[in-house]
Amino acid sequence: MVGLRPARYLFQLRKSCEITNAPQARVYLGLPQSQVNAKTADKIKPESVKLTNLLKKTNEPWRLKGKQVEVVNYGVLVEKDNKTGELRGVPMGNAEGDSFLYDPASGGSTPKQNEEAEGRENDRILSAARFGEANAYYHADRTLTYANSLLAELGEKPLPYLRVVVNDHSCSQLPGYRQNDCDERSGEARSFGGGHYRRPSDRFDDEGFEHQVEEINSAGEAHLGPGNDFIKDADGDRVVVNSYPYNENPSHNAAIIIHETAHHIVSHTADFRENQNRQNNQYSNRKIHLDEGTCDYWTAVMLNSPDIYEWQRADEKLTDKSNRNLSGPRTTANFVQDGDPHENGNIWSSTLWDLRQAIGDGRKTDLLVMKTLLLFGEIEADNPKAKRKIRRNEEIDQKDEFRDGLAMLLQADKLLYKNANRTLILNTFAKRGIGLKTLDSNF
Repeated sequence: MVGLRPARYLFQLRKSCEITNAPQARVYLGLPQSQVNAKTADKIKPESVKLTNLLKKTNEPWRLKGKQVEVVNYGVLVEKDNKTGELRGVPMGNAEGDSFLYDPASGGSTPKQNEEAEGRENDRILSAARFGEANAYYHADRTLTYANSLLAELGEKPLPYLRVVVNDHSCSQLPGYRQNDCDERSGEARSFGGGHYRRPSDRFDDEGFEHQVEEINSAGEAHLGPGNDFIKDADGDRVVVNSYPYNENPSHNAAIIIHETAHHIVSHTADFRENQNRQNNQYSNRKIHLDEGTCDYWTAVMLNSPDIYEWQRADEKLTDKSNRNLSGPRTTANFVQDGDPHENGNIWSSTLWDLRQAIGDGRKTDLLVMKTLLLFGEIEADNPKAKRKIRRNEEIDQKDEFRDGLAMLLQADKLLYKNANRTLILNTFAKRGIGLKTLDSNF
């Protein structure tokens, strides 16, 4: 196995990515959940940053297309014919200019509201979309930069190119651009209020969404919806910013952006769905518990906080079933067979976060986690254990995913640190109910 590369190499790698005249953008950098409620929403303010790693052609404006990631906007505006009064859906197009200092506009209205208002919310919804584009680029690029630095230190190649789509599945009911591109998981057509990661597939059912395989970047895309509801505080009151209730716009939510970007990391390292052995347009987009949990771990790493959703989900209590705070109380006693992989995955993410705190060296722990993912990806497809990687709804004990993850993490510790952290790893995982099948268990 290739060992760690010297820190000097990483400094040179980061320095080569710097752009001295990088454009500025407004983004959200994070605000703890405890600081926001309906009465203190004035604390929700964007901050100015420089966007790094962007590519620019001479005599052309800046666009959100960089060395590692690009952001495109599938948002829909409402156009009204002055003579006939007929409404049509028209594309927003992609952000470009000398800077990306947009007003978040309280997340904009929902697409449905704008259609009902016959486009009178176009300006707000467009401003919110532009802010979301810049916010998505900033957090996705920053996440990929860190992940690629870890991979470089481990002697691995960088991740392939990622595309992030904002305002996807807007569910426009108007003739014209992207009509009826909806989230239908609930049985009701509505705009998408979350995010997901997709690779092109015309073989597998996409569970309530439709994707044109020819549109999707073959290496992977993160899709962020425009939102369909409003942020509430712990008392159930809407969080109002600048006189408008704040739309739960996923491209304004750093946690969703980073989580979906992290799926790109997991997809091209651990490859839990064995997509490396599938033909193009035949990829599986289902996620196992380890996948979702690891993505929440990377989210906490990039936000430097276990409270990954912060003020965006201020109505959630730490003990709520849907809460994915990594400092929460979940153990394997809370694991639900065939349950939501996000909720079950919180056991894994919380344990990894516990380990990061226990080791006391964030980057050292992150290298361990990245090496673990790479070791999963090295398993040959004809290995019987590999087949278990892609099973989820069969009659097996799915907690084996966590046991196998622990065994692989110990293997990573052996390769990187000569078992220096073995006892600490075992004790930390035991507190969340995760142990090896036998004392000498190996993957």
